[in-house]
Amino acid sequence: MTRSVMKSISGSILSIALCLFSATAHSMDSQGSPNEHCLERMKVGKFKDQCLDTSSKRALKVITWENDQTLSIQNFRKNGEFYQARIPLNHIEKVSYLVVDLDAKPLNKWGLINVSHTQLRLQLAPGAYIELTSSNRNNLEVLYENDFIISVNYMAPKDVPYDPVKGFDETLYGSVMQMYATSEEAKVRFLEDQVNVYEIPLRMTKEQAGSLTLQAILTSSTAQYTTPYDSWSSNCTTAVFDLIDQALELKNQKPYRFKAWIFRDTGMIPAFKALGKRGLIDPQAKLTSMNREFGYPQFPSDSNRYFKRYLGKRLQDL
Repeated sequence: MTRSVMKSISGSILSIALCLFSATAHSMDSQGSPNEHCLERMKVGKFKDQCLDTSSKRALKVITWENDQTLSIQNFRKNGEFYQARIPLNHIEKVSYLVVDLDAKPLNKWGLINVSHTQLRLQLAPGAYIELTSSNRNNLEVLYENDFIISVNYMAPKDVPYDPVKGFDETLYGSVMQMYATSEEAKVRFLEDQVNVYEIPLRMTKEQAGSLTLQAILTSSTAQYTTPYDSWSSNCTTAVFDLIDQALELKNQKPYRFKAWIFRDTGMIPAFKALGKRGLIDPQAKLTSMNREFGYPQFPSDSNRYFKRYLGKRLQDL
């Protein structure tokens, strides 16, 4: 069978699969509570000039630079509230790549397509913290955080869920690069959604981790909600790779994009191999479960038969 025929068949299967997934009519992201007033409006596309739902997802904004290693930003999220965050870039020590199994029924029942959300987790060195100050003037408490997520998600007006079929229209949805506490991620994924999260460490220096964080802040602050979000060419996974390539100046790498023949796995094994080619995964590094780290079991999912078999495996074994 020729490669072109395989691509055609794979593309047809993907289209049918996404139609089935679309029929479930559920959102891949929590919509949050309604806005009391409109903070941002859609810039382009079908929903242009309509009010964006920014109740749970907001772009970052730079407030002040203290020096070349410390800056303050707005819209760092923790416990459902947005904070002003003072971030010491030179104290970020660990970076890992996360794969969230979205348990996309009915597709994964047959192992047809295992839809995932991908993002980055960053941890500060022991004794170093991000200082968080509430935007609520009545709340003078200062919180401290040393573990956070960088994630790219779709943006739309309230009550407009993400539809993966309509998502092939690159002008329909906007996107946002956001930053929030890993404890917030654990609450949403494990307590509310009850889905599984897989993690593999990335090989980065402190300087690279700081550059990655800074690039995420600048990208979010500059783009705001104008970058399209779609199901194929501009999504959570492609945005993470673009961020890494730009921050680390990996100019010799082709941009990571989905291919028809990887339709079964949207964010794990093909992405791991691409990260390996970039020298960012140690061949001896193993895939682990973030569920276990936070004291949660492996939740039932029809995608377990696919994702779970890679737990404890090294990149060189994939």
